[in-house]
Amino acid sequence: MYIKQQAPDCKWPKPDLSIPQARRSIHEVTDTYKESMEIQNLHPWELQREIERSRLLNEINNKVRSTLDLDEVLQAACHLLGETFNCSRVSILVNESGVGDWLITRGEYKTDDYTSQLGTRVPLADNPHLHQLMSQTEPLAVTQFLEFPGLGKETLQLVQELRIKSMLAIATSYQGKVNGIIGLHQCDREREWSQWEQDLLEGVASQLAIAINQAQLYSATRAAAQRESLLRLITNQIRSTLDLNTVLKTAVQGVRELLNTDRVVIYRFLENWAGEIVVEDLNVPWPSIFGGIVADNCFKTDHAELYKQGRVRAINDIHQAGLNTCHVDFLARLEVKANLIVPINMPGHLWGLLIAHECHSTRHWTQGEIDLLEQLGHQMAIAISQAELYQQVQDSATQYQAQAEQLERTLQELKATQQQLIQSEKLSSLGQLVAGVAHEINNANNFIHANLFYVHEYVEALKKAIDIYESAASEIPLEIEELNEEVDLDYIRSDSPNLISSMQQGSDRIRKIVQNLRNFSRLDEAGVKPVNLSEGLESSLSMLQHRFSPELKIHKHYHTKARVECHPAQINQVFFNLIDNALDAIASNPGTEGELTLSICEPYPNWVSISIKDNGPGISAQIQNQIFNPFFTTKPVGQGTGLGLSLCYQIIVKGHKGKIRCISEGEGTEFIVELPLKMMEEK
Repeated sequence: MYIKQQAPDCKWPKPDLSIPQARRSIHEVTDTYKESMEIQNLHPWELQREIERSRLLNEINNKVRSTLDLDEVLQAACHLLGETFNCSRVSILVNESGVGDWLITRGEYKTDDYTSQLGTRVPLADNPHLHQLMSQTEPLAVTQFLEFPGLGKETLQLVQELRIKSMLAIATSYQGKVNGIIGLHQCDREREWSQWEQDLLEGVASQLAIAINQAQLYSATRAAAQRESLLRLITNQIRSTLDLNTVLKTAVQGVRELLNTDRVVIYRFLENWAGEIVVEDLNVPWPSIFGGIVADNCFKTDHAELYKQGRVRAINDIHQAGLNTCHVDFLARLEVKANLIVPINMPGHLWGLLIAHECHSTRHWTQGEIDLLEQLGHQMAIAISQAELYQQVQDSATQYQAQAEQLERTLQELKATQQQLIQSEKLSSLGQLVAGVAHEINNANNFIHANLFYVHEYVEALKKAIDIYESAASEIPLEIEELNEEVDLDYIRSDSPNLISSMQQGSDRIRKIVQNLRNFSRLDEAGVKPVNLSEGLESSLSMLQHRFSPELKIHKHYHTKARVECHPAQINQVFFNLIDNALDAIASNPGTEGELTLSICEPYPNWVSISIKDNGPGISAQIQNQIFNPFFTTKPVGQGTGLGLSLCYQIIVKGHKGKIRCISEGEGTEFIVELPLKMMEEK
């Protein structure tokens, strides 16, 4: 009757169903009809509970459908359960450990100021009520929770902190595998849990079991995608950059975020198995261990051999892993409670370790996490190998560049040395030639000089003889008068002393020139000798006298006669070059009266300073630091070799351990040579 009256208004379409589909549809309609009839037969309070149950399950189901964020689903479920059951706290623990060693609180609702359990990792050991829940399908209702048999000391302490008096809990199970636990806590009183409340919680558990499973599948899929993304990122960075530090930093940051762990480091071994943290990424508030050398005195050679063979070590609890006390203490100092270690192996040696640290609690490392870190360890080895190879190439290039530059400098020095040797050989040959010529001139002059005395005596004797003949003769013979008229004997008699005197002066001049030539070449003085430097300046001046202009003024200030141990010929060569350059500078400044100033003094004990100063145009500050370089010259092509000042530098600084410097500010240039009184011995 009911269906007949409603049929005209419903306008149901005729479905095109196969026989099985039709049967299912009939059963669904029948079940819905039976359920509606059963609801109609309920008492009002029972009907209210059914409505509440339907509302709760519907809201949880809608939340599950609307998001894959597990935390969001669980928080909403806890809030709905807390309001529905009017209890002190609702906690949902999720099994994330893989093997069921512990559960973590992922959702919570609480009233008043009760202690929060959110984020707490609850170990299954020492918790018999959790074992019972995971072994049964129905809820566990406990009125006096503190008296539950078998609770351990740590569990009792946690229960007291949470102030739990009564508990109603159930395990969420999907396809026979427990994936979480829902716990309702009453903290202000002891509470009897009704059968309706247990049934309602059982219905919610089936919904949340599906939600937890879906979220975990999504989380696992997302984690796998993130792992693949991280591996691709590292691989691409290895391909695109040779900056090892960038690759390592990206790796540890990605690992820490992906594994949601407290600290990730890359540890590099040094000598004696000490090492250093080369890169680190950490989560606040855990302390940094980056910087400085970290020595694990418990690390032994046999451990290194295992890591060389590819050993991966997952330590879930440093106190339960069978580690020796020394190593446990070392990890405890770093505030580590669990860690995951993979080797970074290079060909032939263990380079270091990639380590993830869990500091706030113990942790079970999943196989996916182990595989990820192991793959990254291989990638790090590739990155380090490439970076080291690149560094070797860079070092080799730098070394070859340095060698090429050194060869270039050596070639330049050889070229300069060759030119200086040629110049020195020329000067030496010139000195020998000068010495030879001076010797020959001196020999010839000696004949003249030595005979002039006798010529003077002979002339005087002849003059006396002529005077005697004139006084004794009564008359002058005709031949004498003719000769007198022809050669003017009276003039010869009066001028002959002047002629001989002039010849004497010329001979003396020749002797002085020869002496100056010998002083300049100093070929008669081999090795080191103490000499008066003023003599060297004078001989150099005399050698360049032909270049003196009539207007040139020469000022001499010789304030010391100290004798200096030196190679005289070399020092004279320096004086010659410096005076020659000064004369060039004076000549290049026409319209100015030239002035050349020579000075010798003792500026401080055991040293002599020689100054050669001109009033030429000066030397610009930009090139003053280059003037002693070989082949550097400011003179036009063909007028200078650029070796004069370079040779002076070699002789003074390297040959005599002295100093030479140039002072030129505006007009005029002054070269100052400083020499020690005694030659310094080579060490």
